[in-house]
Amino acid sequence: MSLLDAVIENGPLPPDSVSQAAKKRQSELLSDRLATAVASGLRAAGFPKVRPLPGGPGEREFQGGLGPKKVDVSYADEQNGLMLAVSIKSINFAPFGKNLKNRFSDLCTEAISLHMRFPYAVVCALFAFPSSADRDLTPGRPVSTFQRATRLFGTVSGRREYTDPGEKFENVTLMLYEPPSESGSAPFVRLVNTDTQAEMTEQEYYLMLRDLYNTRNPQATIGEEE
Repeated sequence: MSLLDAVIENGPLPPDSVSQAAKKRQSELLSDRLATAVASGLRAAGFPKVRPLPGGPGEREFQGGLGPKKVDVSYADEQNGLMLAVSIKSINFAPFGKNLKNRFSDLCTEAISLHMRFPYAVVCALFAFPSSADRDLTPGRPVSTFQRATRLFGTVSGRREYTDPGEKFENVTLMLYEPPSESGSAPFVRLVNTDTQAEMTEQEYYLMLRDLYNTRNPQATIGEEE
């Protein structure tokens, strides 16, 4: 399953007038499907037994420095514990900027908790927005929420050394997506690396995560010939 497959499978976004419970359920389903897609892409890139597994165990709970923490996508073993994590988050309904700072704070706390317990772990985040979050301009706000988010999350992306601040992620990538709609607009997915503010393909995304892991673990690289 690709990220685009996950978006298509999740279906059209319901109108903003639906209940908060319905919005929450739609967002949870999207996160679950995106996690499945990311795990599949990482397994194809050479990471064995990345969870969630098809038809098997899903998110995994780890004892972080600030208490138990469930990780959406994880690569771990008994000897080393958590080695690679990808947290999946999204804001799918307007007003998109309302909860942006809260989500930012939540993610920083998550990175701190995991890095306190696993300082060598490559901890990443994938944050999704619908395409309308890149069009919510007003006369008093000439920058879209998606553009603001790429800059904001860029401040906590790029943790290169295991001694760097724990609240930073090894990488934060933003995903802009067009959901299926009755109007017939074609679904799409765009990925933006907040380290560079540049777009990348889904394949480039998984290879980037693999490169980050291999740089941190030169003694046990993934996907490279002996």
